[in-house]
Amino acid sequence: MSETSEEKTKRKYLAVLRGYRWSYQHSIFYDDPEQSHALLDHMVRFKQVLRRRCPDQPFLVRIQTLKKGSAPHQAYLTIFTTKKVDGLREMANKVFPAIMNVRGKKLSLEKLDRIAQTIEKQKPHDLSKLFDKTGINRWSVLNRPLLIEQEAGIAEKAGALVVQEGV
Repeated sequence: MSETSEEKTKRKYLAVLRGYRWSYQHSIFYDDPEQSHALLDHMVRFKQVLRRRCPDQPFLVRIQTLKKGSAPHQAYLTIFTTKKVDGLREMANKVFPAIMNVRGKKLSLEKLDRIAQTIEKQKPHDLSKLFDKTGINRWSVLNRPLLIEQEAGIAEKAGALVVQEGV
């Protein structure tokens, strides 16, 4: 049986999520969920600014959706990267033509693995319901040459532990 487009997208995304070092997660969403239908247009400039302002770190950017209770269906960006992006809230509010909420948290390898397992098990969100468009690229990598393979990251951490123990 051949692979569907959904399966291929998921497989490729998970390969990048699991194969490279990601230690921080940011989420960017509209303060007014009704405005999130414009995310596809607004995020283009945001990604350009993010790439230029942080040329020393890679980003894995994914469009996701959220539906909580009676609140409207909302699209938002999840961004995985190697370190916290200082001033991200200000950058988002300057670039997006609406008030944006920004959250960030440090990621453990265990948390990253749980995120990957959840994505692997679940059917991808139907973005066409929000954007009235099909064939949407749901993820991208910014500053790709800066990606660090996960094994290298684990080896560096292990090496740092050995050095600390030897002190």
